Amino acid sequence: MLHWIAKLYLKSKIGRENSGRKKQFLPWEKVEKIALILNEQDKINKSEMDKFLESTKKFIDVFYIELKSKNASYADWQCFSKKDTSLLNLPKNSILAELKRKKFDLVINTSSESELFATAVAGGLSAPFKCGAASMLNAADLIVNKNGTVGIMTYLNHVFTYLKMIKA
Repeated sequence: MLHWIAKLYLKSKIGRENSGRKKQFLPWEKVEKIALILNEQDKINKSEMDKFLESTKKFIDVFYIELKSKNASYADWQCFSKKDTSLLNLPKNSILAELKRKKFDLVINTSSESELFATAVAGGLSAPFKCGAASMLNAADLIVNKNGTVGIMTYLNHVFTYLKMIKA
């Protein structure tokens, strides 16, 4: 029941935030700051991910969600663990306030629609354009479906390919 309440609350909150957000796609050449939201289900190879992110030649801030863990796994990524969750299993208000202050050109959420914490993080970040793996309660402007059989690196390659193809 709490999941249903959290989903309803989050849908309302994202709807309010989207009504005040100016949506605008930036061509790849003009994108400078990217927020990338990953989660523990993606089974990430950290060194491979770091090489991939470096190859983009963009500033990418990684938000890693590991709600089953008590401590952060990576020091150079912003990790969210069990201590960062509220009663509804969403980010605490203090975390959402901190996320609101960060400005990005693009947000990419690789999580599935059932990952409400990741959706809340994506909704809380300020960016004119947001990309997701599912409709995520209307939190994404561009949806690139994530086939369950492909790994996270393949999925990110697809996303970046699409982002480079779109012209404003």
